Amino acid sequence: MIKRMLILAIVWCTIPLSLKGQPYTHAAGVRAGYSSGITYKGFLRYSMSAFQVEACYNRRGLNLSFQYLVHWEPFRSRRWLVYSGGGAFSGQWDEKLSAGLSVSGGIEYMMRDIPVNFGFDWKPMVNLFGNPGVDLLDFGISIRYRFSL
Repeated sequence: MIKRMLILAIVWCTIPLSLKGQPYTHAAGVRAGYSSGITYKGFLRYSMSAFQVEACYNRRGLNLSFQYLVHWEPFRSRRWLVYSGGGAFSGQWDEKLSAGLSVSGGIEYMMRDIPVNFGFDWKPMVNLFGNPGVDLLDFGISIRYRFSL
Protein backbone atom coordinates (compact mmCIF):
# COMPACT_ATOMS: atom_id res chain seq x y z
CA MET A 1 0.00 0.00 0.00
CA ILE A 2 2.78 2.43 0.91
CA LYS A 3 4.68 1.53 -2.28
CA ARG A 4 1.62 2.32 -4.38
CA MET A 5 1.11 5.65 -2.66
CA LEU A 6 4.79 6.54 -3.13
CA ILE A 7 4.69 5.62 -6.82
CA LEU A 8 1.47 7.60 -7.28
CA ALA A 9 3.02 10.64 -5.55
CA ILE A 10 6.12 10.47 -7.76
CA VAL A 11 4.01 10.19 -10.92
CA TRP A 12 1.75 13.05 -9.79
CA CYS A 13 4.77 15.33 -9.21
CA THR A 14 6.20 14.63 -12.66
CA ILE A 15 3.01 15.39 -14.61
CA PRO A 16 2.69 19.09 -15.47
CA LEU A 17 -0.44 20.77 -14.15
CA SER A 18 -1.05 22.65 -17.38
CA LEU A 19 0.24 22.54 -20.92
CA LYS A 20 2.58 25.35 -21.86
CA GLY A 21 4.52 26.29 -24.92
CA GLN A 22 8.27 26.42 -25.00
CA PRO A 23 9.87 29.60 -23.62
CA TYR A 24 12.10 29.95 -26.70
CA THR A 25 12.82 27.95 -29.86
CA HIS A 26 16.61 27.71 -30.19
CA ALA A 27 19.66 28.82 -28.23
CA ALA A 28 23.37 28.52 -28.96
CA GLY A 29 26.37 29.59 -26.94
CA VAL A 30 29.28 28.53 -24.80
CA ARG A 31 29.71 26.45 -21.66
CA ALA A 32 32.55 27.02 -19.19
CA GLY A 33 33.50 24.85 -16.27
CA TYR A 34 34.93 21.37 -15.87
CA SER A 35 33.83 20.70 -19.47
CA SER A 36 34.09 23.76 -21.69
CA GLY A 37 32.93 24.18 -25.26
CA ILE A 38 29.94 25.05 -27.43
CA THR A 39 26.34 24.21 -26.70
CA TYR A 40 23.01 24.23 -28.58
CA LYS A 41 19.50 23.73 -27.18
CA GLY A 42 16.36 23.33 -29.29
CA PHE A 43 12.88 23.05 -27.82
CA LEU A 44 10.29 20.70 -29.21
CA ARG A 45 7.23 22.45 -30.62
CA TYR A 46 4.51 23.19 -28.02
CA SER A 47 6.48 21.43 -25.32
CA MET A 48 8.66 22.15 -22.32
CA SER A 49 11.17 19.55 -23.46
CA ALA A 50 14.31 20.15 -25.48
CA PHE A 51 17.28 18.48 -27.09
CA GLN A 52 20.74 19.69 -26.16
CA VAL A 53 23.95 19.05 -28.10
CA GLU A 54 27.36 19.95 -26.67
CA ALA A 55 30.90 19.66 -27.99
CA CYS A 56 33.09 20.07 -24.92
CA TYR A 57 36.65 19.46 -23.84
CA ASN A 58 37.64 18.36 -20.33
CA ARG A 59 40.61 16.61 -18.74
CA ARG A 60 39.46 13.29 -20.25
CA GLY A 61 39.41 14.65 -23.83
CA LEU A 62 36.98 16.01 -26.42
CA ASN A 63 33.39 14.70 -26.16
CA LEU A 64 30.15 15.21 -28.08
CA SER A 65 27.00 14.77 -26.00
CA PHE A 66 23.33 14.59 -26.96
CA GLN A 67 20.68 14.94 -24.24
CA TYR A 68 16.91 15.12 -23.87
CA LEU A 69 15.85 17.64 -21.19
CA VAL A 70 12.51 18.34 -19.49
CA HIS A 71 11.93 21.87 -18.11
CA TRP A 72 9.74 23.27 -15.32
CA GLU A 73 8.86 26.80 -14.24
CA PRO A 74 9.36 26.59 -10.46
CA PHE A 75 8.57 30.17 -9.52
CA ARG A 76 5.65 30.80 -11.93
CA SER A 77 8.01 33.14 -13.72
CA ARG A 78 8.59 32.77 -17.42
CA ARG A 79 12.23 33.73 -16.92
CA TRP A 80 13.43 30.94 -14.58
CA LEU A 81 13.55 27.29 -15.69
CA VAL A 82 14.70 24.17 -13.87
CA TYR A 83 15.55 21.15 -15.99
CA SER A 84 16.74 17.56 -15.84
CA GLY A 85 17.36 14.83 -18.34
CA GLY A 86 19.96 12.60 -19.85
CA GLY A 87 21.49 11.14 -22.93
CA ALA A 88 24.62 9.74 -24.51
CA PHE A 89 28.12 11.01 -25.22
CA SER A 90 31.00 9.84 -27.35
CA GLY A 91 34.56 10.95 -27.93
CA GLN A 92 37.89 10.63 -26.16
CA TRP A 93 38.20 9.22 -22.66
CA ASP A 94 41.85 9.19 -21.58
CA GLU A 95 43.04 9.04 -25.20
CA LYS A 96 40.76 6.14 -26.19
CA LEU A 97 37.57 6.17 -28.23
CA SER A 98 34.67 5.96 -25.82
CA ALA A 99 30.91 6.09 -25.44
CA GLY A 100 28.73 6.42 -22.37
CA LEU A 101 25.75 7.96 -20.64
CA SER A 102 25.32 11.35 -19.02
CA VAL A 103 22.58 12.91 -16.93
CA SER A 104 22.01 16.60 -16.45
CA GLY A 105 20.27 18.87 -13.99
CA GLY A 106 20.32 22.62 -13.78
CA ILE A 107 18.65 25.99 -13.66
CA GLU A 108 18.60 28.79 -16.23
CA TYR A 109 17.55 32.42 -16.29
CA MET A 110 16.27 34.19 -19.42
CA MET A 111 16.78 37.92 -19.67
CA ARG A 112 13.66 39.88 -20.56
CA ASP A 113 14.91 42.57 -22.96
CA ILE A 114 17.98 40.82 -24.38
CA PRO A 115 17.72 37.40 -26.11
CA VAL A 116 20.29 35.80 -23.80
CA ASN A 117 19.99 33.15 -21.12
CA PHE A 118 22.36 32.03 -18.39
CA GLY A 119 22.48 28.53 -16.97
CA PHE A 120 24.18 26.55 -14.24
CA ASP A 121 24.20 22.78 -14.54
CA TRP A 122 25.65 19.53 -13.27
CA LYS A 123 26.38 16.81 -15.82
CA PRO A 124 27.87 13.58 -14.38
CA MET A 125 29.06 11.02 -16.95
CA VAL A 126 29.59 7.25 -16.95
CA ASN A 127 31.82 5.84 -19.66
CA LEU A 128 30.68 2.35 -20.71
CA PHE A 129 32.72 1.59 -23.83
CA GLY A 130 36.45 1.93 -24.37
CA ASN A 131 37.99 2.91 -21.06
CA PRO A 132 35.28 2.48 -18.35
CA GLY A 133 35.11 5.24 -15.77
CA VAL A 134 32.97 7.80 -13.97
CA ASP A 135 33.20 11.59 -13.93
CA LEU A 136 30.92 13.16 -11.31
CA LEU A 137 32.34 16.69 -11.04
CA ASP A 138 31.15 18.22 -14.31
CA PHE A 139 29.66 21.54 -13.18
CA GLY A 140 29.37 24.37 -15.67
CA ILE A 141 27.95 27.78 -16.53
CA SER A 142 26.37 28.42 -19.94
CA ILE A 143 25.63 31.63 -21.79
CA ARG A 144 23.39 31.24 -24.84
CA TYR A 145 21.87 33.51 -27.46
CA ARG A 146 18.16 32.72 -28.04
CA PHE A 147 16.77 32.82 -31.57
CA SER A 148 14.01 31.51 -33.84
CA LEU A 149 14.35 30.11 -37.35
